[in-house]
Amino acid sequence: MRRVISAAFFALSLIGTAQAQSSAIPEQRLVYSKDVDFFGADLTNLFDTTLDACERACLSNSQCSAFTFNQKSNACFPKSGVSDKQTYEGAMSAEVYRADTNTLNGALTRASDLAFLTQRDRDAAFEQAQKLGSLHPGGQWSVQVLLDAVRDRRIEKNLMSAMHWQGAAAAQSDASDMWAEYARLAMEVKGKNSSDTRKMSQRALNAAHNAYLRAADDGAKVSALQIMASAMEELKRGRDMIPALRLAESIQPRADVVVALDKAIAKYGFRITEHRVDKDAAAPRICAEFSEPLVKTGVDYAPFVKLPSQTLVVQADGRQLCIDGVEHGARYQVTFRSGLPAASGESLVKDTALTLYVGDRNASARFPGRAYVLPKAVDAAIPLETVIPLLPQNPNFFMGYDAEIV
Repeated sequence: MRRVISAAFFALSLIGTAQAQSSAIPEQRLVYSKDVDFFGADLTNLFDTTLDACERACLSNSQCSAFTFNQKSNACFPKSGVSDKQTYEGAMSAEVYRADTNTLNGALTRASDLAFLTQRDRDAAFEQAQKLGSLHPGGQWSVQVLLDAVRDRRIEKNLMSAMHWQGAAAAQSDASDMWAEYARLAMEVKGKNSSDTRKMSQRALNAAHNAYLRAADDGAKVSALQIMASAMEELKRGRDMIPALRLAESIQPRADVVVALDKAIAKYGFRITEHRVDKDAAAPRICAEFSEPLVKTGVDYAPFVKLPSQTLVVQADGRQLCIDGVEHGARYQVTFRSGLPAASGESLVKDTALTLYVGDRNASARFPGRAYVLPKAVDAAIPLETVIPLLPQNPNFFMGYDAEIV
């Protein structure tokens, strides 16, 4: 009989999990209390089971509002309510908190703002919200008591402990500012090695994501996006931080947000990384190298380049745009206009102007072939190609040189 009941609860739990994943945030979450027994109000008893199965069994049953799991006997006791809490070593108890309709609908709306995030990002944030209460048990205390513990641990510079109590407060309140502070603390905690530090940065990214989904005002949204961008940079996802900061700027174009966005674009955005002047070619050209490949076909780049003369021609090749038709000894001002597209869909955020001088070709003399056998003739010759720079106009240039110019 026990196995039949367990199987039925497990089947219902799968249905509940599938329904939960259809929303941007969990419709239900569990807030854990460690070494606490919720006494009485049992709906049923499940034996020879696991904590995960106990969770699923309760969440799949609309009548279940809490449970106690005995870790010593592997027994689960789903409950209709919590009337009495008693200290019991080895017990893990949890209360079910259900999100209201406004919170769920708001999260769906805000999730549409974060189209630049991947499905993996969304899944990770959802899973974090589901498991935060079990990762940081503290349900036996009020949110204020937990925040007092955070303050004390910060004073002691015990950031790992502060993060734990902040996580417990966030699990209980599910408020945007609680999630944002949890993300900040995760960013401050440094692991023993690079792998641990990366895990903390990933935790911060997920928490910032959850903070944005629950943000009630523009200030909370911008705060979450700024933390999200910082976490992305730590995770070597510098390019992904640009749309996060761009969204923050569109919500509140504050000076700190604008500065952060400009810095991110300069470091990671689609941009001109270098430029050159091919002056030693018979037909010189000016080229700008971009950080990403350009569109191979179907895009005319000429309208995206402001040229000083209509005789100049714009040619796209891989990552570079080159301007043909320039002349030696001339100076050119070229502007690459905002909106110039990359193959990835990114584009230049603002105009980029370059002023370039096409100098004379370097002096050179070379034989066009590799070897010659000259006939025994009076007019036998070897061809020689030379490049001689234009002579200076100042006649005093040659004073002091005992040479004849022919």
